[in-house]
Amino acid sequence: MPTIRYAGVFEIDYKVVSADKVQVAAYFVVPKPLPMAGRKRLGGGTLSPDNISRTFRVDAMTGSSRWSTGFAASMTLTLNPATTSVRCKANGSAKVIGKNLPGSPFRVDQSWPFDWPRAPLHPLGKAQIANVVVVMMENRSFDNLLGWLYADQDNRPPRNIPPQSPPTFDGLEANRYWNPVDAADIGKPDDQVPENRRAYVTKQARSPIVPDPDPHEQFRYMSTQLFGTQKPAAGTVANMKGFVTDFADAIKESKEPKADRRLIMDCFSTAQVPVLTALARNYAVCDRWFASLPCQTWPNRAFVHAGTSCGRVNNLDKDVDDWTPPNPLYYNTPTIFNVMQDLGVTWKVYADSIVTPTLTRSQFVTQLGNPNLSGHFKGFTDFCNDAALGTLPSYSFVEPSFLEKKNDQHPPHDVKAGDNFLYEVWKAVSTGPGWNNTLLVITYDEHGGCYDHVPTPWGAIKPDGSKPQKPFGFDRYGVRVPAVLVSPWIEPGTVFRAPKTSKEYDHTSILATLREWQNLSRRAGSRWLKSRRIAAAPTLAPVLSRGKPRTDKPDIPRPRALLRAAPAPSNAPLNSLQSSVLAAALMGDDVTQEKYDKAVRQIARIRKQDAALERLERIQKVGDPESRKKSRGSE
Repeated sequence: MPTIRYAGVFEIDYKVVSADKVQVAAYFVVPKPLPMAGRKRLGGGTLSPDNISRTFRVDAMTGSSRWSTGFAASMTLTLNPATTSVRCKANGSAKVIGKNLPGSPFRVDQSWPFDWPRAPLHPLGKAQIANVVVVMMENRSFDNLLGWLYADQDNRPPRNIPPQSPPTFDGLEANRYWNPVDAADIGKPDDQVPENRRAYVTKQARSPIVPDPDPHEQFRYMSTQLFGTQKPAAGTVANMKGFVTDFADAIKESKEPKADRRLIMDCFSTAQVPVLTALARNYAVCDRWFASLPCQTWPNRAFVHAGTSCGRVNNLDKDVDDWTPPNPLYYNTPTIFNVMQDLGVTWKVYADSIVTPTLTRSQFVTQLGNPNLSGHFKGFTDFCNDAALGTLPSYSFVEPSFLEKKNDQHPPHDVKAGDNFLYEVWKAVSTGPGWNNTLLVITYDEHGGCYDHVPTPWGAIKPDGSKPQKPFGFDRYGVRVPAVLVSPWIEPGTVFRAPKTSKEYDHTSILATLREWQNLSRRAGSRWLKSRRIAAAPTLAPVLSRGKPRTDKPDIPRPRALLRAAPAPSNAPLNSLQSSVLAAALMGDDVTQEKYDKAVRQIARIRKQDAALERLERIQKVGDPESRKKSRGSE
């Protein structure tokens, strides 16, 4: 353990124990001829961003102040994470029968630097990568956000992986993609559906919060959107013609019966999502990345963390999505984080929330709720600080705000707020010292009912033997979603897709990439995830194709239009995703069926987003769940 010494009498032993913690022990070296001469401990502890400063004092003087003999010392150690240094401010004195020994009183006010531990480098493709950062946003299809990405180049990007001649991009084309306005026209030959009964994709969205109201997301409705029926025959090619009529049904069920069913065909222009557009064009975008399942948030996010949804295809047991929170006890299966924890690979989950816990920990509370893992779950400010210091863990998973700031882009949340969030992520990783060895992955959990023209493919592999929640063979993917890769090891203008001999890219490709990058499945003692879907998934390695990192970076300005963004309706009903993070805040980490049932009863009295935010403010003021229980009494 290194030792720092000041003024000949103050000593500090320190040890950097992790990427954000320094263990310290403070001493005063009592000079001779005092009988207690030698090294005397003042105290010790841990400095971290949550506990920046510690003060230690010892007073060993005897006798009156005039005839005192002995020593007295105080020391304050303060961590400065921005400069990776510790400031030592100390005072001390040593006397014999009232007379100061040479040099006494002793004073010091100095700092010493140290190095945070860095994540080790591992090869991935042609790159040397230390940090993989994954950001998963909410409920947007590929066409909805990126369909017009290369329209100005006739959908001919600079390059494809695997190579194609000429390069292609499966994007939108004007006056080509449409949906019938009436359900009776689904399945008819195109020439039998007149123009006045067609809704075409738009070249730009009419509002930053479309579609509004929230479209259907449940398994049965997604089948209707893709096939025009809830029970498609195996192998049937999806006609992608049921989005408008299904959205019409969602409008009828909402409190906005005058909404236009054609809004579901609104697609954003490149100017409306400038950050996502700039990253996709300057680095790499996949135009065939599919959600792992044709269903909702919780099952799809389970696939990115565990490679399975434990048989679940809906957030809830019922086919409707309302204010009821999903039950986290259903997801009792190991995650990638458990594998990494066992093997000593560093990881953290960062969430842009103030009160609500991370969704990841809430969903897998049976696996990740252990208090010993609490230090792995941090806020978004911590992510920015870690990136600035170069102390990001090997694997970072980043969550937007689902309820408090609503920057997750979940309809009808403002897409500009989400684009600004992606700017903050990009800025953090691209300006930090670890940029040259970072891979940033931006993707979306599912399409959320938004239109896409590419038929959802069959041929997905059932991950395990879990009993399915609904009659479903887990043999087809969900709808295409945006997936953007950002790294200086990637050529600009890359459009990638899986080789024809491979399975499609889906969320388990992230897990397959982490497996190969860190050799997770072959290490001694590894309890690698058993999902057959992960085993067959293509990795991201081919996209990191440069022999050395690029030195150029795109100039991406902050989206100024955010200040004029339209707010998401504050009195909108909670969706099950939002209620899940609210329930987690109410339950705490030690989740039981009894606590879950109680949270459901509490949320039944809330139901609306504005009331949920008021409850979160109360939680923030009162404290942790046990304290809240005492303050509220039995509810």
